[in-house]
Formats: sequence, C-alpha cells, structure tokens
Amino acid sequence: EDTRKGSVCWLGQAAGDRATAPLDSIVTEDGDREVRKAAVFALSQRPEEEGVPALIRVARTHSDPQIRRDALFWLGQSDDPRALDLFEELLEAE
Repeated sequence: EDTRKGSVCWLGQAAGDRATAPLDSIVTEDGDREVRKAAVFALSQRPEEEGVPALIRVARTHSDPQIRRDALFWLGQSDDPRALDLFEELLEAE
C-alpha cells in the first residue's frame, strides 16, 4: 500500500500532462481507499486546467463519500472559479 501511494504521488508530480488520466482511473477503481485518496491528492497537484475538472468529477460522482469529501477539500484549496461554482451549486441543493 505504501509503495502504491508513493507511486501515485510521484506520478502526479513527475509525469506531466499524461498523469491526469491514469490518476483519474486510480481514483475510480475498486481497491484500497488510501491509494485512491493519494490519487485525489495527486490530482490536486496537477495544473488547474487538468486537476480541477477531474476533482469536480470525483466530487460529483464518486461512490465513496470519503473520496468525495477529499476532492471537495482540495477543490476548496484552489481559487478556481469552477470550484466555487460547484460549492454554490451544492449549497443551493440543500
């Protein structure tokens, strides 16, 4: 598990624009929650034009509430207007 988590983090840092799709697939696969959470973090480290849409997709659709919560947390750390739009949408739905 530790090796996979570390690999996921390094993938997000080192693989450039080719990293987003593999990270997205790790988040959506069945398996270890901690590895999926590491993939969510790695997505948050991608450039906003790649990471934010992927995190929004995770926050909207992932079946695991903890993974959705992590995606929302990292979106909240960005100053991206798309993240703010998502928060407004979620708050208005309540």
